[in-house]
Amino acid sequence: MVDNGSSDTTVEIITRHFPNIEVYAGVNLGFAGGCNRGIRIAGADFAAYFFLNPDAWVTPECLDRLTRSLDEDATFAVVSPTILDPESGLVQYAGAFLDFETMNFGVVTSPEIVEEGTPRETGRPSGAAMLVRKTSLEAVGPMDDSYFLYWEECEWAARFHSLGWKIGYVPAAKVFHTPSHSTGGTGSKIYEYYYTRNVLRLVSEFKNMSRLESILHVSPFIVRRLRMISSRRHMKRLIDAVRFDTLGVLDFLRGRAGHRAGLPPISIPSSRPE
Repeated sequence: MVDNGSSDTTVEIITRHFPNIEVYAGVNLGFAGGCNRGIRIAGADFAAYFFLNPDAWVTPECLDRLTRSLDEDATFAVVSPTILDPESGLVQYAGAFLDFETMNFGVVTSPEIVEEGTPRETGRPSGAAMLVRKTSLEAVGPMDDSYFLYWEECEWAARFHSLGWKIGYVPAAKVFHTPSHSTGGTGSKIYEYYYTRNVLRLVSEFKNMSRLESILHVSPFIVRRLRMISSRRHMKRLIDAVRFDTLGVLDFLRGRAGHRAGLPPISIPSSRPE
């Protein structure tokens, strides 16, 4: 387990109660940085690597079904399970889009897709839970840790696509996930800054656009999100979103990447909800 700079008693609890688990604690390297550190520590004697968020947990058959999907379809580089809300049971992820032309990065949440049960190709994996084939990882390299938070699995998926690999969704594999437990979600200062800065960078890199062109291309996408926050009448969140979206745009123009000092700290949940 890679502990990405937690400030609670996570490390103490695990080392005391689960001595068979190796814990590697350090400063917060961001989502991609933590995952990449796990790859380095694990070594190369594996056919695949499974990444799981700290606010997610698997059902007993999940990993077996994900592994089987990689065995049965050699074109899949990464596969993700169905992601479910732990309280409502609603579908959070049943595949997702990655369309740079229409700016469609939406997540599929249809129960009917889950019920079909057959693994299928999709646009991008879920960062909450994904199984990555080692040979495909070696072909494109690890995640880009300069994104620090948000959109890094999309950047990874775009690289996989560029080499002819596919992203898979496995309906029968299930994971429960508390969304944005550590960042506060849409409208929070951390979320808005990294989400906006990094989607601009992603589009610029894969559409081969200048920074100004990227801002013009992505602006309708950002405005739609601000309208969504406004429709919920969360005025404080709307104000924070506008401020930190603007900061994200400015830092994108400046070419800034990686961790941004001065933002509120990221809090990692110490336990899952019952």
